[in-house]
Amino acid sequence: MQFSVGLGLTNACNLECAHCYRPRGQIYNLTLSQVQLICDAVDVKSVGLGTGENGLNPEFFEIIGFLRGRRIPVTLASNGYTVQNTPDEILASFREIEFSIDFPEEKEQDAFRGQGNWRRILSGIERCRRVGVAVSILAVLMNINHAQLGKLAKTAASFGCNLRVNLFQPVQSGAYLPSYRQFWEAFRILFDSAAVLSCSEPLVNTFCGMNTRHGSPCGRSSIRITPLGEVLPCVYWPLRTVGLKELVLSGEDPRDSASFREAQRIPEACLACEFVENCRGGCRSRAWLLDRKDLPDIYCPKLNGEDFRLAPCISSADPLLRAGSICTTIVRG
Repeated sequence: MQFSVGLGLTNACNLECAHCYRPRGQIYNLTLSQVQLICDAVDVKSVGLGTGENGLNPEFFEIIGFLRGRRIPVTLASNGYTVQNTPDEILASFREIEFSIDFPEEKEQDAFRGQGNWRRILSGIERCRRVGVAVSILAVLMNINHAQLGKLAKTAASFGCNLRVNLFQPVQSGAYLPSYRQFWEAFRILFDSAAVLSCSEPLVNTFCGMNTRHGSPCGRSSIRITPLGEVLPCVYWPLRTVGLKELVLSGEDPRDSASFREAQRIPEACLACEFVENCRGGCRSRAWLLDRKDLPDIYCPKLNGEDFRLAPCISSADPLLRAGSICTTIVRG
């Protein structure tokens, strides 16, 4: 089976964003040889570069050259720094560049991410267009921006970009975790403002009628490699899992490991639910992070005594590379 592989080439970053999940303190970098190992160990469908600011990895350009030589489609999430410091020839080899913007206006974005970040991103978008690379905006849904997702979708559209939304996860703290009401309000606002290209967030997928009957892709068709060389079912997964060397030496499918099986386990409390085949208990990483491993997802309407459906406009556009690679929602304003 082919895997969407997420590589965190480094946990180094030029910014110190308050909501970031990356490990702080000591800096870790994946090496070119480790990237070669993972590409030899599993059948790689695509690679998404995330976690830290990947251009700070000392072997960044060599790694991109290797992936290009393997003809593996690569996407990059960046705060603008990596794009700014990447030559046009290498930049043009990416399938898509995603710029991290969490607020629809410059003042709020710079206050949260760092002075000058907005203008750096706009410059990066222009460069990507010039070299023919597709661009998207990547936002983190938090309790401080949940009501602005509609505006953010329109801002992305004004740049000629899709908007991809990931939900904040309480890896370092729960400070920015949306409440149940904020979660669903955010998606109502978003879907009132934009058409859905893809949605693999299990609960949203289920209660919008986009039933894939797969649950979360994490640990099933998607795996993540951290800067420490750990192989995870999900980038937010809090449990010790198989190391890259262990995976290569064993020759086993990573999905056979105990950690990966746990990531796909359905909580017993969900087994009798009418939506269980599609939702499968929601996000398992969030359940573990919130010490709710045997309970339904906190954003489950059934758990909260509600029974509703959202009815978004579904786009007929061609599938995107990042669609279904993780629990994420992609819209077009």
